[in-house]
Amino acid sequence: MEIRELGERKLIDKIWKIIGEKNEDEDVHFLDQGKKFLLIAMDTINEGYHFEKWWDPALIGKFLVDINLSDIASKNGRPLEMMVSFSFPRTLDAGWVSSLTSGIKGELGKYKVKFSGGDLKESKKISLTGMITGEVKKGREFRRNGARSGDFVYASSTIGKNERAILEYHKGNKRKAGEILDIRPRFDVLKSLRNTKITSCIDNSDGVYKSLRLLATLSGVKIRIERDISENSKSEDERVLLYSTGGDYELLFTSPERLKGFPLLGRVLEGRGVVDLEGNTRSLTGFDHFRTL
Repeated sequence: MEIRELGERKLIDKIWKIIGEKNEDEDVHFLDQGKKFLLIAMDTINEGYHFEKWWDPALIGKFLVDINLSDIASKNGRPLEMMVSFSFPRTLDAGWVSSLTSGIKGELGKYKVKFSGGDLKESKKISLTGMITGEVKKGREFRRNGARSGDFVYASSTIGKNERAILEYHKGNKRKAGEILDIRPRFDVLKSLRNTKITSCIDNSDGVYKSLRLLATLSGVKIRIERDISENSKSEDERVLLYSTGGDYELLFTSPERLKGFPLLGRVLEGRGVVDLEGNTRSLTGFDHFRTL
């Protein structure tokens, strides 16, 4: 059986079954340090799948840092250090590597994160893996499994810019490459979120439907979508497409409190699964490694 027949979720389950340990089902590992958790996260981007070599290498470097930082932000963490594994073809121009590294350095500097080395290998295509550490006080961390019936579901902002860039790029508009990479880890909203009760949180890398399904499954609840938080959707079909795409890395979170300043997406109910607007229970999918083109 080819892994594309399994899909991402079943392949993850298969790996953990072989390892013989329980999957945390988080985008970071929580390493107990007494009064704190050390947060450890890792993300990989590959040429031909997540970027192309002709894209701006400085933006690629920035993007690599940001997607790793986003995992720390989604746990209410403070980032500390980052390591990078670089895999390059031997024919790659050295200037490309210099620009990539400058992009990494600039973004790490913005968030006061130390670069702590990594690894360097030869490969047929460019592959970049970031590993980042952070910390959060025990009891203050955000997890994926705490949503409860009666909670409200929010987003840190409206969505649509990055999703449209991805969709338009794959239709042939190559000028959208820079917009695909233009994300920001949402540390800027954490100060506000720390003043309220957050019961679950996830960064929206793979689409609203998939993100909410993860929160609902891990929390043992049903999530009902009640609002369109996309920017200027022209039709219901476009909204569904945007909710299925992802790539904006906004935070989706739940809270029992009514909050101002954050788009309200829906409600948490008793039950299981995710229900779309007007009670639609169609297949609500998101990005799936090995299946999504």
